[in-house]
Amino acid sequence: MLGVQANNSSNYPAILPQVWPMLERLHANTLEIPVAWEQIEPIEGKFDFSWLDTLVDQARARDKRLVLLWFATWKNTGPSYAPAWVKTDNQRFPRMRTREGKTHYVLSPHHRATLEADKRAFVAMMRRLRAIDRDHRVIMVQPQNEVGSYGQPRDFGPEARAAFDAPIPEELARATRKSGTWSKAYGALADSAFNAWHTARYVDEIAAAGRAVLDLPMYCNAALSDAFAELGKGGGASGGPDWQVIDVWKAAAPHIDFVAPDIYNRDAKAYAEYLRHYARADNALMVPETGNAAEYARFFWLAL
Repeated sequence: MLGVQANNSSNYPAILPQVWPMLERLHANTLEIPVAWEQIEPIEGKFDFSWLDTLVDQARARDKRLVLLWFATWKNTGPSYAPAWVKTDNQRFPRMRTREGKTHYVLSPHHRATLEADKRAFVAMMRRLRAIDRDHRVIMVQPQNEVGSYGQPRDFGPEARAAFDAPIPEELARATRKSGTWSKAYGALADSAFNAWHTARYVDEIAAAGRAVLDLPMYCNAALSDAFAELGKGGGASGGPDWQVIDVWKAAAPHIDFVAPDIYNRDAKAYAEYLRHYARADNALMVPETGNAAEYARFFWLAL
C-alpha cells in the first residue's frame, strides 16, 4: 500500500472528483475512506449501499484499492456517524455512565442491543462487498475508528461495575498470566485495561461476523496516550488499542490482524517511541493516520 486518507466527512459521491486527482498527484495506489453506519442503515432494517457501490465502481475505473473505515458505534470515541435512530434512543442503546451516575457521551460497550445493531449493519456491508467486489478493490477494513472514551476511564453503569469487581476473564488470565480482580491484576491501569477488554471484545465480535461473510484483513486504530507515560497515565482514549493495553487487545480481539497508532505528535523522539511500541513480533506496524503538515513528512523515513 501507498496510501492516503480522505477527510473524515468525505464519504459522499460529490467529493470524489476532488479525491481521485490527489491520489494521482501523490502517486498513491490505495485510498482509506469512511463508510458510515448512518449511510448504510439510515432507517432501521432498510439498507442503502449507493455510496459503497459508487466508491467501488470509481476505484475500479481508476485502478485504485480501498481501505474502508467503518464509522459506527465509535468514531473518535463518539457516535456521531451512527444513525439517528441509535443516537436518539438512550434507553435501547445506553451511553456510558460517569462515577456520579450521569450520562456520558460514549455508547457503552456493555449492552447487546448496540452491538447487535452495529454488527447487523456491518455484516450487510460485507455481504454487499462480496457481491460487487469480485476483483478485490477493497483490501482491508477498519471496524470502528479510535474507539474508547475521553473524559472518564470506563463505564460506571451497574453492569460495568459488577464486571469490574469480578475476576478478569479466563482468556485474559491465560494470555497474560495475571489473575484476580481487575484492580489486583492491573493496578493503576485497571480502569483502562477493563475498558480495553470490553471494547475489544465488542469490536472483535463485529469483525468476526464480517469476516465470516468476506474474509478481509481488519485492523483497529488508536488515539494515543503520551509515548513515555507511566502505566495508567498519559491521556489518550481509554479502552482503545493504546500502546499501554496492546496485550489486552491481542487477547480480546483475535479477529483483528493488528492495532495501529494514529500519530499526531511532532516530536521526533515521541514519534519514534510510538513506532517502537507498535512494531512488535505479534503486531505489524502501520500508521493509518498522521499529521498533514509538511513537518510530518520526515517521519515517513522512521516508519520505513
